Amino acid sequence: MEPINKTEQTILQVSENLFSQHGWQRVSISEICDEAKVSRVTFYRYFKNKNALLKHIFLQKQERVTAHYATLLEESKNIEEVIKGIFSYQENALNQFFTPNVLKDFDQNQDPELIEFFQMQHERKYHFLDQFFSELQAKKIIDADYPTVLIHQYLKTMDHLMFNEVVQEAYGENKSTLRQDILKLIMFGLSGPKK
Repeated sequence: MEPINKTEQTILQVSENLFSQHGWQRVSISEICDEAKVSRVTFYRYFKNKNALLKHIFLQKQERVTAHYATLLEESKNIEEVIKGIFSYQENALNQFFTPNVLKDFDQNQDPELIEFFQMQHERKYHFLDQFFSELQAKKIIDADYPTVLIHQYLKTMDHLMFNEVVQEAYGENKSTLRQDILKLIMFGLSGPKK
């Protein structure tokens, strides 16, 4: 992504705050402009519409996740350190942006443009995670005998579980616990982490 100027950064920060508080579906461009103290003309100079703004925010977050995982690969010496780093990052993300209101908007999203965008991001995520787990295998942090294709399909199954209505109903509003439990299952299996 190209470097951004102060006005664009203000719009992005204000939008993130409003989206995390209310969800993106319940925030209008007018509210963003009012809060950012910019005109609609200024807003449209940087973003074609609210979807373009939302996509920009998600792409920024994806870059940060990629950088964080690269640091984990570089610095972690065992699976517990990897898990701790992932949990810590996820917890911050859930507290800062991926709040219950934002997660609810994901669940209720009917916008074809955003559905396609999020699907593309899922595919990018799988590609990235394939590389991430291959690196963990190369560093002998996880078992090198598992074929990457098996790990890939396992991750897709875990994603399917995360969005399964019965599973979501069981966790209710506590989706952060669901994400952590699924991550533990991926990394530790049914035995869970060593105490």
